[in-house]
Amino acid sequence: MNIRWLLHRNIRYFARYYRLVAMAVVITVAVIVGSLVVGDSVRMTLVRRVTERLGNTETIIFSRSSFISDSILSVSLLGESARGVLLTDGFISRNGKLVPVFVWGVDDLSLSEGSAKINPALSEELGLEASEDIVLRLPATGLVPSGSLFVTKNYTVGLRLSYEGLVPVDSGGNINLKNEQVLPFNVFVRRSDLAEALNVEGKINLVLTDRQISSTDLGDIWNQELSGLVVRRKADFTEITSGRVFLQEKVVETICQDNLASDRLFSYLVNSIEREGNSIPYSFITAMDRYKGHILRKDEILLSDYAANRLGARVGDTIRVSYYKSEGLKRLDTDARQFKVGRVVPLSEWVSDGSLSADFPGLSNVERCTDWDSDLPIQMDLITDEDERYWDLFRSTPKAIIAYDAVVGDWGNAYGSATAIRIPNARPDLTGLRPEMFGIQLIHPREAGIYAARNGVDFAGLFLALGFFIIVSAVLLMLNPLSEMFYRRRHEIALLRSMGYTRKRIKGMLWMESVPVVGGASVVGVVMGLLYTRLIMWLLGGVWQGATQTDGFGVYPGTWTLIAGTLVSVGLSLGLLRWAIIRALREESHKVYSSGSSLRKKRLGMIVSGMMTVAMIGVNVWVLHSVPLFMVIGAAWIVTAALWGDYRVAKNGSVHPSLFNRSQLIWATIYANRKQSLLSFFALSIGVFIVFSVGLNRKGFADSSQIRIGTGGYSLWCESSVPVYYDLSTSSGKAKLSLSDLPEDTEVLQCLRYNADDASCLNLNKVTTPTVLGINMKALSNSDFQIEQTIYGEDREVVFERVRERTNSVYPALVDATVLTWGIGMNLGDTLYYKNDQGLPIAIRLVGTLSNSVFQGNILVDQALFSEIWTETTGSEVFLLKTGESEREEVKNLISQALSEYGVRVMTTNDRLRQFNTVTDTYLTIFMTLGGLGLLLGILSFIIVIRKNLAMRRDEIRLYRVLGFTDGQIGRIFYKENILVPLYAILTGVIGALISVSANFSNAGTGAWSLALGFMLFFTGCVMIFVRRLVKREIGSSKL
Repeated sequence: MNIRWLLHRNIRYFARYYRLVAMAVVITVAVIVGSLVVGDSVRMTLVRRVTERLGNTETIIFSRSSFISDSILSVSLLGESARGVLLTDGFISRNGKLVPVFVWGVDDLSLSEGSAKINPALSEELGLEASEDIVLRLPATGLVPSGSLFVTKNYTVGLRLSYEGLVPVDSGGNINLKNEQVLPFNVFVRRSDLAEALNVEGKINLVLTDRQISSTDLGDIWNQELSGLVVRRKADFTEITSGRVFLQEKVVETICQDNLASDRLFSYLVNSIEREGNSIPYSFITAMDRYKGHILRKDEILLSDYAANRLGARVGDTIRVSYYKSEGLKRLDTDARQFKVGRVVPLSEWVSDGSLSADFPGLSNVERCTDWDSDLPIQMDLITDEDERYWDLFRSTPKAIIAYDAVVGDWGNAYGSATAIRIPNARPDLTGLRPEMFGIQLIHPREAGIYAARNGVDFAGLFLALGFFIIVSAVLLMLNPLSEMFYRRRHEIALLRSMGYTRKRIKGMLWMESVPVVGGASVVGVVMGLLYTRLIMWLLGGVWQGATQTDGFGVYPGTWTLIAGTLVSVGLSLGLLRWAIIRALREESHKVYSSGSSLRKKRLGMIVSGMMTVAMIGVNVWVLHSVPLFMVIGAAWIVTAALWGDYRVAKNGSVHPSLFNRSQLIWATIYANRKQSLLSFFALSIGVFIVFSVGLNRKGFADSSQIRIGTGGYSLWCESSVPVYYDLSTSSGKAKLSLSDLPEDTEVLQCLRYNADDASCLNLNKVTTPTVLGINMKALSNSDFQIEQTIYGEDREVVFERVRERTNSVYPALVDATVLTWGIGMNLGDTLYYKNDQGLPIAIRLVGTLSNSVFQGNILVDQALFSEIWTETTGSEVFLLKTGESEREEVKNLISQALSEYGVRVMTTNDRLRQFNTVTDTYLTIFMTLGGLGLLLGILSFIIVIRKNLAMRRDEIRLYRVLGFTDGQIGRIFYKENILVPLYAILTGVIGALISVSANFSNAGTGAWSLALGFMLFFTGCVMIFVRRLVKREIGSSKL
């Protein structure tokens, strides 16, 4: 006999079984290989995005809060391809919507003067016509920091540009310095146009180069002129000033340490100089360490003869100087100090000096005092004609000089502690200065970007988990037809054995017969896996975009991924095949069971499991309130239900009473097939449990207490493209921003922001430096935000006290629980590392977690501690408002209109939570979709089991007819036998799902409940229809 011919005929004869086996193998291989390739494809898409947004850039030299002279581009070390860029945030108002953009001032694009190009993502967002103009609003930064007191009132500047087309992606249109997959909105303009608009001609704040530059290299090519430091040689001294007016505190300290007898100067506009009723309003005064070698005492003032004459003052008289001082967000307080006149100096002496006062934009360069453009609340009616004559003749020449140490604590600010330094040396020692002191830092973005892309969200593991039930169902789908086929071939196997074939040889023949089917199906499965990947990639960029926040995903199968996925899938399929063959050939030994003993054990197991489940429910409901534990309880319920069902079947089916009835027949049949029934029960109940629990876990907004925990009780979340430097909780701040009509009971929580990477669920990349918000922890403690865990292990109030204090050089921070687990993948107590304004490493320790909140994506540091780290970040870009329900829309409109020039985007805090929940809901949708497919496969597998059982019982059906049963009676008996288990499984799965989501009943919306009910009716209907048709068909077939 030709074995190959026999195997081929067997495959053809049993084709209907092998088709199901092949389908199961195809599904298994496709899901496993496809899931692994999905992981590769998402990962490679993110890696390609790194190249897409960085081009060939390897090193970036940047200045976060100041500027660099563009003369640095001439340094040969940077290479000929180095690009100098002037980058700023901005926004475009389009159809009533504010669109935040990045504005890139570049030299290497063919741009006409007064024109702009945009990237495709922004073009799609704006829908611009070719003839339209682009109107940008930009922060009016200038060289002088906007957060200082002596700046103009205007914080934004407009720039109208003609639209000149697109910058394609392959030409750098999607350039972005953040590690995120979301496509940026970019506007490209000529650097000279942008520099002119910002009043920073000849300056840049980014250098992009394709060379690897080290910190040592940067130190070698840097000089102080690149950071705007100006060194002028005067007759008796060398004067050092800065183009940004204020010299950074670390720079001042270093210069003074390296140069003896250094003289620090600080120019200031004071409110008044007074003596016994006589007053001079709004005058410039200079604070110095020494004047012409004379060290000034703290209570000493030098008056010009002009000021002395106006005040009627002599040496020894007491002079009162009043001035504004600011603690943050330009909260102004008026303070005053008294000094004694130490000397009267001829005004001509100070006029001839020429640089005793700093040049403040908007103050020093105007023709009249009443033309002053200052952010200070200057009362112009106090300025007299005499003041105007002085200004016309002497401008900002100081009227007095006081001791530097006396006022530096009040006059100094976050941007510097001096406006000039004078050194009695022709060649001052500036070797101690470093670029980091001026805020110049260096990063290697490609290395960081590729690390973030490759270590982000694991989509391979995610989709293997989401498709796990499909794999389980496919396994059952494979085993059931194999089991049925081998059962039908039991006589053939017996014949082969009677002919002298050994069990090993028969096993080999069955193996050789089945392996080609599995092998061929595996090849098809790999192809289907790639198609499955293509489908998933398309869905992730489309209807499932809520999980990725972007599109443009490609399919990038890795060779080793395909090999590993195929080997695992084929190995699993062959292992199951071998197990099925061995099981079919195994001789069953007859075992004698003690029915009474078995029932007692089953009852005991049922009782113990039930008591444990009830106990866990009680503890969780009244003590722990743990959502994960509710899921565990739901699974425990399924086990308990299975034990109860097994006990019930054993009790009713294994004991034969003397009285014969139809019910006894049903229970006896289920008992005879209890192993397959139990397997089918678990397959269906777990499938229903997964689908229903996932569907009902969608977070709604019906539970007001949960909403308040997530929003803290705040109503509105606001973000601005231009920092707001005023305190919105004060009447003066509201007046400055045209918000005086804000309801009195409105509470405002303003946050400082250090912009880094978004660590929310919206970012697929691995985040190592999430954005930091500086927040008033005292105000936060009075809100409804809830702390979940803390390393302190103390009550809420104590925790909020402790996060306001740093331990040595380690700063404490709070983080959203979601961010900790998924965004940065760290544990409570771990430490993040940043660099401060001077480039020094800073350690921030995660000491506590907040429940899922509107702060997702950020870590929270106390505002005072934040200002220690990033001293020059003084404007608020994020703020929350708490207002009454009836006033919410009115306040939202008021904020949007009043702060439109700041590019403020206002949304309700509920909408912000919904934005984050969209990601979770999308994952739940994917899980429910794949789980639903798995459940359908489970039902199909169950139908095969029923068909097998019915096929085995055709002789029994004929016996029923002989005993006088009609086909209708037989059909009802068989229908009841086969419908009990699936209906019980569906009911068990639904109840388990309800238990698992009982902690969030109120969060599930009407839509979720309707969907759950629809699924339950659909699955129940499918099972009832299929079972009824199978029973009817088999009864009809038994007549043949």
